[in-house]
Amino acid sequence: MSKEWTPKELLLDLVSVQSDTYTALEIDMAKHILEVIKGQDYWEEHPDCCGLYDGNDRMGRLIPWALRKGTSNRCLVLSGHFDCVEIDCYDTLKEFALRPDELKERMKTMEWSDPDVVKDLHSEDWLFGRGTADMKGGTAVMLCQLFEVAAKHINPELNLLYVGIHDEETAAEGIFQSVGLFTELKNQYGFDYKLLVNGEPTSKDSPDKYTYYDGSIGKGLPFVVIKSKLVHVGNLMQGLNGSLIAANIVRRIELNTDLCSEDYGQKCVPPTVLYMKDNKKFYNVSVPLYTNLYLNTLFTNSNNALKILDSIDQICRESAAEAVEIYNKAYTFMEPNHPNPNHNVRVMSLADLQAYNQANVENYEEEKAAFVKRQIEIVNRGDSLTQLATGFDIVQWEIQQSKITDPMIVYGLMAPYVPAVNNHAFQDFDREGTINIVQGELKKYGITVEVVPYFMGLSDNSYISCVDPTEDLEALKSMVTPKEVYDIPLKEAEYIALPSIICGPWGKDYHTITERVYLPDLEIHTPAVMRRLIESF
Repeated sequence: MSKEWTPKELLLDLVSVQSDTYTALEIDMAKHILEVIKGQDYWEEHPDCCGLYDGNDRMGRLIPWALRKGTSNRCLVLSGHFDCVEIDCYDTLKEFALRPDELKERMKTMEWSDPDVVKDLHSEDWLFGRGTADMKGGTAVMLCQLFEVAAKHINPELNLLYVGIHDEETAAEGIFQSVGLFTELKNQYGFDYKLLVNGEPTSKDSPDKYTYYDGSIGKGLPFVVIKSKLVHVGNLMQGLNGSLIAANIVRRIELNTDLCSEDYGQKCVPPTVLYMKDNKKFYNVSVPLYTNLYLNTLFTNSNNALKILDSIDQICRESAAEAVEIYNKAYTFMEPNHPNPNHNVRVMSLADLQAYNQANVENYEEEKAAFVKRQIEIVNRGDSLTQLATGFDIVQWEIQQSKITDPMIVYGLMAPYVPAVNNHAFQDFDREGTINIVQGELKKYGITVEVVPYFMGLSDNSYISCVDPTEDLEALKSMVTPKEVYDIPLKEAEYIALPSIICGPWGKDYHTITERVYLPDLEIHTPAVMRRLIESF
């Protein structure tokens, strides 16, 4: 006899299993989800319709999936991640982070400066705890709908597929690996994938509103490495400090709205520098040899990483010219007893530098392969971050191999990379009809729907709804992070590309001690929308 779950009961069960992102705990969570699925009569009778997909993850993480087989080839997908951020931020409440009812009572005894938190703590409508919103709440709703559809034979023509995703919070490797599962099932059953419903939590400012996301924003992480003309400060006028160039670059990039894009009335936020640091490991009186930075850039379909990199190229050239101008002014003031070096700052993309090295450096490919292999081992051991060991370290190695003595600027991309997607790209998808389904269902509860072109929080939808990856693949030629560490199967994903929406319960304060989910959405509104979608496809 199938165990009957309510969304709240199943959410409490899922939350109780810790699933910190990028850890072996994700394996435990995947196995637990499969056991929950196997507790239903349908999958006891059809054991071949569920399982743990092995996408050859380097940490052994698995993808739980379950299919309610239909009589047609139409397939609707329910999907979302089950990894969560860590629970360390709960401090003295850490032991209660996965026990929402106890956690809430403990939190009520504490002082909170945010009046919204205080109000929600004393409301029966909110459940606090790690993963309640992001995103085990959506997972609980999806699984409950899957179980009920299977038990009651709802819309028997439709294939309803659940796919659980690991590692959304860190590197999105789960959705990369799921492409293999989607492809296998498409080939095995001849599926015509119609829509992917992602249970990520939605954001809104009141209970009587609902945000419908029609796409997901894109993200690039461009890097810039600046090599100085190294010099002791006593001979400062014979060198050039790359930190000055870096400062000029940052000043031109930070909040630069010229790098923003807008689609369908929605603007993405301006770029911001996330990391800026020289490579000195101890004090000395020379200028730093290298200064490294990377920046967060978001983009819509009307823009892309290629265009952003072109803009960064121009910014680097302007920044270098300004630095040389400042140097020349100081040189004129100081009147040193040596000729003006007339600094020539070389600006190169990573691809240009690699092409230069291939043409000019003996045994380049063999030496590079050996060096990169060592850097990958460092990352896989957890001894360094991807952005450092297989990012900046590799770029600096390339610069050293070139033996170019001029000061240099090298730019490109490092992980992560997220394509921008929007359902407007699917000509055969009834966008308006799908929106009307959601609006019509929520109108019954007095909830109005706001259609937003892009989900700004980044989501796995970007990798499953990429219709034409041509420009994204071109941009990835500037990716420094090796494929052994970070490989996006965009070309393979094009085969199974399908429209996607986000349909999860309202949540607040994800990744913090006050993370919480809105129970009326969890128990009533989100299940109603999902059911209506299932009945309509």
